[in-house]
Amino acid sequence: MRFVAALLTCLAFSAHATTPTTDFSDLWFNPNEEGWGVTITQQNQILFITLFIYVANGEPRWLVGPATAYLGASSSGAVSFSGPLYSATGPFYGAPTFDENQVAATQVGQVTFTAGQVSTGVLTYTVGNLTVTKNIQRQTWRNENVTGVYVGASLGSFVGCGGRDGYFESSAFITVSHDGASAITVREEGNGYTCNYSGNYVQNGRMGSIAGSGTCTDGAAQSFTASEVQGGIQGLSMRYRVVFSGACTAEGRMGGVRRGN
Repeated sequence: MRFVAALLTCLAFSAHATTPTTDFSDLWFNPNEEGWGVTITQQNQILFITLFIYVANGEPRWLVGPATAYLGASSSGAVSFSGPLYSATGPFYGAPTFDENQVAATQVGQVTFTAGQVSTGVLTYTVGNLTVTKNIQRQTWRNENVTGVYVGASLGSFVGCGGRDGYFESSAFITVSHDGASAITVREEGNGYTCNYSGNYVQNGRMGSIAGSGTCTDGAAQSFTASEVQGGIQGLSMRYRVVFSGACTAEGRMGGVRRGN
């Protein structure tokens, strides 16, 4: 759609230097209302939202929010995006040639997406005088398998750990063994230390999470959680949090490029 393309081109020049949030690109739905859904594709601070819904007579309809822009984060950390919502018409899909001149987009309202967590959010949209608010989550139909050896780093900050407090980073080999379902182990071999974690893996759309425990070279027991876990042919990335005894915590990011083919 030329109108949509022009709108996106204008917004591109105001892009942040880095993407300000986690990547919300995924298929989203309400598990109690199967049959309609939302696709979100994120590039920097702009979401392209597509709604596939139904009108009053049961006929399918799709609406698009091609320039749903980042508004910022609340004091609680929830992030929000908002932008105009459009309905589009165009040539018959079975026509022998596609006449782009028949494509027309009409603004019908506004769409807002707010997320306080990685895998859940609230979608609010207006069509004319009607406002709809839905709780949505990333849709999962297949677990990823993040097994592999990765060459990368671990970095973050210690808090409440006495003389260890502050920022740290270390190059690391990260070895993951994952059964493709719930069982997962992560071995982190850094500069002068080794940590072994094991736990349960849960798929949340295109991202995963881990909850478990571990020990490092010093033998101290710890709890281990990770979110935004993504692994593929190129590499692995995750956010993690480790809680030691007392008030000592380590929080940061871990990842690397896949070793070998």
